[in-house]
Amino acid sequence: MDRPQPQVGLVIRYDFLWSHELDKGYAAGAKERPCVIVTAIVHGPDGQTDVLVAPITHSVPGDDAVAIEIPARVKQHLGLDDDRSFIIAGEANTLSWDDPGIVPAVPGQRWAYGRLPKGLYDTLRSAMLDLVKAGKLKSANRKGT
Repeated sequence: MDRPQPQVGLVIRYDFLWSHELDKGYAAGAKERPCVIVTAIVHGPDGQTDVLVAPITHSVPGDDAVAIEIPARVKQHLGLDDDRSFIIAGEANTLSWDDPGIVPAVPGQRWAYGRLPKGLYDTLRSAMLDLVKAGKLKSANRKGT
């Protein structure tokens, strides 16, 4: 089972580091969770690829959070549980594609959960771009950790 090439909209499993964990000095997230690849950038002649990911959580976001609820049909397609889930557009991690914190979605069976439908991915991307423009995206650079 080989790790796939990173693609926008691909949902992977990663030890996402929330901004509140970063503020407390943590170097890694408290647990692995599904995350959406928002961008993938290949650098230099060695082909090093960096990705920007947004987390998926069951926690209902607060009033000030920018979040997108994942429709039940999409959750079923991805093989996620039946509980409500949200993609948090206001949080992101930048990491190298070879980061050991990326683990198989289902150990021994598959690396990724699948891809978001284009419309849902576009909604996420647009929300994140708006947050970047407003200087409100909370992001942790995890490259080399």
